[in-house]
Amino acid sequence: TPIENHLGELWNLFRFINPGLLGSLEHFNQHFAIPIERDQDTEARHRLKRWIQPFILRRLKSEVLAALPPRTEIVRRVELGPTEAALHAALRQQAVERLAKTDATDGQRSFHILAEIMKLRRACCHPRLVAPESGLEGAKLAVFEEILDELLENRHKALVFSQFVDHLAI
Repeated sequence: TPIENHLGELWNLFRFINPGLLGSLEHFNQHFAIPIERDQDTEARHRLKRWIQPFILRRLKSEVLAALPPRTEIVRRVELGPTEAALHAALRQQAVERLAKTDATDGQRSFHILAEIMKLRRACCHPRLVAPESGLEGAKLAVFEEILDELLENRHKALVFSQFVDHLAI
């Protein structure tokens, strides 16, 4: 698992893998996270690296490439159902109206536009991501369930990604 955001994630992983190894969160923050992240303390970084090194397996892509199975990618175009499409059209219209009313500066306007686009993208993933009260079922989820059933039936393995963590929860 890559550590991408902050060292607190590393502490949390080790709390699961080897409880107590890195001490309490307060101790870890005081001796490692704060000095490394805020102060760029290379000595603290080296101490932490030496401490966790026996538990970390790091390989380069070139070292494992031959062992990986061939990648299979399935691209499926999914049409939104009528209710889902109507919701999306309403959200688009609301976004246009909100953007027309804004008095934001150019930089702020760009941010507002991106926020509205993100909301529309989330609605395309699943309507409950933007309208939880709607109770609508997503067309993409229905297609995904069909694919998943087939994969499970044939005992295939698959990695499923989403840009939205709450989408994975649904």
